[in-house]
Amino acid sequence: MPNNILVNGRPGSGKTTLVVELVERLAGCGFKAGGFVTEEIREGPNRAGFEVRDLGGSRAILAHVQRKGKPRVSKYGIDIVAFESIALPALEIGKKEADLLVVDEIGRMELFSSTFRSTLLELLVLPVPLVATVHAGNDAFTEDILSRKDVSVYGLNPGQREELLEVVYGSMHKILMVG
Repeated sequence: MPNNILVNGRPGSGKTTLVVELVERLAGCGFKAGGFVTEEIREGPNRAGFEVRDLGGSRAILAHVQRKGKPRVSKYGIDIVAFESIALPALEIGKKEADLLVVDEIGRMELFSSTFRSTLLELLVLPVPLVATVHAGNDAFTEDILSRKDVSVYGLNPGQREELLEVVYGSMHKILMVG
């Protein structure tokens, strides 16, 4: 059985919500998660950007419409330094202290960080299980991750988040109990 779970889906399909609920349920069973999530920044009815938050609560702005310069994804300017300042320490601490690691998300914005890419490859071979969300795009790095033999991939479509949460929870709980 693969030690890593990847949840693949389009933007807005509920990937982050699924991961947050999974972490809460596993915490109720005594399992500690380490890592990070990315969440929308809303200004009124509009999405203005994204923030990265470690599971301890530290946060930084990953991308924003008002950020100038490159790199960019669509209308968002990406702050790689801010992303790395939260995500990388959270994963490093998680490797030492957590029962499972969380990466939300392996997406176009996050993949601008070459350090994150190499860290992710290291995480996939650790004995600590990983649950990660993956954007629905088609780049070579992501395709390689999704096709690895040490991962189980679950596709998330809108409206099926609760069903998939049960499946992913069951799989991760089993991995954690065996480990």
